[in-house]
Amino acid sequence: MSKMHNRILAAGACALALGVCSAAGAATITPPGAGGAAIPFSAVGPAVVSKSGVDVDCTAVFSGTVDGAGNILITSAAFKGIPVCRMIKASATAAAPWVGKVTSFNQLTIDQVMVNVNTPILGGQCGPSLVGGQIGDSGSETAISLSAAPLAGGCAISATLTTTPYMHVTP
Repeated sequence: MSKMHNRILAAGACALALGVCSAAGAATITPPGAGGAAIPFSAVGPAVVSKSGVDVDCTAVFSGTVDGAGNILITSAAFKGIPVCRMIKASATAAAPWVGKVTSFNQLTIDQVMVNVNTPILGGQCGPSLVGGQIGDSGSETAISLSAAPLAGGCAISATLTTTPYMHVTP
């Protein structure tokens, strides 16, 4: 795949992963756990983290929960691949999750997204920021896409992530 294609895919995935705060009548994502209990999910795929115009191609691995109301909590986020990917530390934890919600049939936002780029010259913190993205439901696969989603501090994230398990976006 071309680098540009990877960025577009990564951006979309990140957007889905980020989620949005919902308004009355907004879309939601299912399946909920029994009786509305939260269910675990993971979202994995190619990602590009940019800092001050320098792109780093990685694999993003996000995990968290979705509850019966469609609330998304990303409690773990990591970037894997070449050695510099491991220098990008995401802030998502169980105590301080990234919080998201699907806002319409194919849109989502994720709040509190923050990464720390631990490299000498271009390093530094980016975020916390609210990022938007897209979520796609093919009927058998759910894809989250972020397209150069900006973070305060001179960063951007692009990603295309596929979720496990499959989740259905309900208008």
